[in-house]
Amino acid sequence: MDGSGGGERRKRTRMEKMNSEDIAMGGVGGRVSTAKVMTNEQIEILREQISIYATLTEQLAAMHKSTSRSGTMTTSSSSYGGNEQQQCHQNMITARQRWNPTAMQVQILEDLFKQGNGTLIKGKIKEITLELSQHGEISETNVYNWFQNRRARCKRKQQR
Repeated sequence: MDGSGGGERRKRTRMEKMNSEDIAMGGVGGRVSTAKVMTNEQIEILREQISIYATLTEQLAAMHKSTSRSGTMTTSSSSYGGNEQQQCHQNMITARQRWNPTAMQVQILEDLFKQGNGTLIKGKIKEITLELSQHGEISETNVYNWFQNRRARCKRKQQR
């Protein structure tokens, strides 16, 4: 919040005007009847929930701003302590990392492609992945996609 408490006061005033306890409902013949929608206790609980939501939203916006600026999570201005800050950083959802093959991995993949084994079966992909993992991080999906892209590249080249 901005520290003045003005936002909270405005929310309460608006809420009280909209629905202090009753909502007027138009009746027949000009008569107006009222219906109880929320109890005072429910209204107070709702106010607390809105306040908590507003605080969380502001903290998330600040965290997003600091994360997008530096690429890492820095929340020195927020109310997080040391352990909570580290835990928050660990639980943060990061963008999927792109696989960058090492030169050795590319060479091995190219050699295998030139052998022309055709369509790779799951067992063969596992073998290749195991061999390539000795030269850096790689997954079976990376191997499968590499061969698929390489076949497409080869096909495009032949069409020219």
